[in-house]
Amino acid sequence: MFAKLFLMLALLCCGMCQAAAFQAQDKMYIDSESFKANTKGDEFYIHTGGNVWLITHTINRDATGMFAYESNISRCMKGVKTEYERKWRCPYCFQYWPMGQSCANAACPSKYR
Repeated sequence: MFAKLFLMLALLCCGMCQAAAFQAQDKMYIDSESFKANTKGDEFYIHTGGNVWLITHTINRDATGMFAYESNISRCMKGVKTEYERKWRCPYCFQYWPMGQSCANAACPSKYR
């Protein structure tokens, strides 16, 4: 009796785990004007407005257009919370820097250094 109950419970839990593995991932669709690729590395930048950029390492395409899975967007720890890693783009040397950090390119004529 207990063996059958245990077996049924194990099969039920196994089915839940498999179902969770096949859940659809959230997609963040990307407009071609808000997308930049880093030619020196494997980073792709997604512009969110106000000179704030998100970073991903993979871009996908379907019938609707280009997208990145939200799970593939770089994240960083802020205290106890995890949030997307956000960078800003220097308007003079076009390099990306973490929010709050000034341009560290010594050859840049930027006033943001």
